[in-house]
Amino acid sequence: MVQDKPIMVEVVSVNISEQKGTTKKAVESIQLNSLGIKGDAHAGAWHRQVSMLGVESIDRFTKSSGLSIKYGDFAENITTKGFELFESKPGDRFIGAGVELEVTQIGKICHGDDCAIYRQVGKCVMPKEGIFVRVIKGGTLKAGDQLSFVPKVYKVKVITLSDRASRGEYKDLSGPEVAKQTGDFFSALAWQYELDTEIIPDDPELLENRLIDARNAKYDMVITTGGTGIGPRDIT
Repeated sequence: MVQDKPIMVEVVSVNISEQKGTTKKAVESIQLNSLGIKGDAHAGAWHRQVSMLGVESIDRFTKSSGLSIKYGDFAENITTKGFELFESKPGDRFIGAGVELEVTQIGKICHGDDCAIYRQVGKCVMPKEGIFVRVIKGGTLKAGDQLSFVPKVYKVKVITLSDRASRGEYKDLSGPEVAKQTGDFFSALAWQYELDTEIIPDDPELLENRLIDARNAKYDMVITTGGTGIGPRDIT
């Protein structure tokens, strides 16, 4: 399953804080680099460099709590609209305005009493609906910029190793079964994927070449099956 129509997300606010554990303040623009956002307390060489939260989540929280929430009050760096951010998956990307961000985590552990919003109403929206991203390509981002949501499409290859199946002497059963179970796995997680299969002889050099080709073609996963006997050509 692969998404056909691109989803556009609008940046409505960009926010920073110089200290952790505080709300973030809206600024005119932010400068993204390999460590996150220049001047922001959460920047660093880790997987939660930048946080994002949608106005859709903020509006629901405002309606249920009765509080007046400003952009940045949940300590999000980038406030967006147009897409439920928590529906994204790790590996998905937001691309536009010269920057590229990759989703690394959905939600987080609540800080409890260390969170100003939690102290007021006993709950917070970031732990369930906020997301975290790392910077793939840096640049300047500001309110009004448009980002394209690009879901990660996992490329998977299933290779059956069998001299006889490769010659058509009998039907390959394990390859299709592995492909089915792999597809079921990705579908259950609602992850997008592309999968192809191949049957090759029990030849170590040929297998090595196929693995090199898969690496060069940026496959995320290669699964081999077959070759389970005890003969000298059973290599997997």
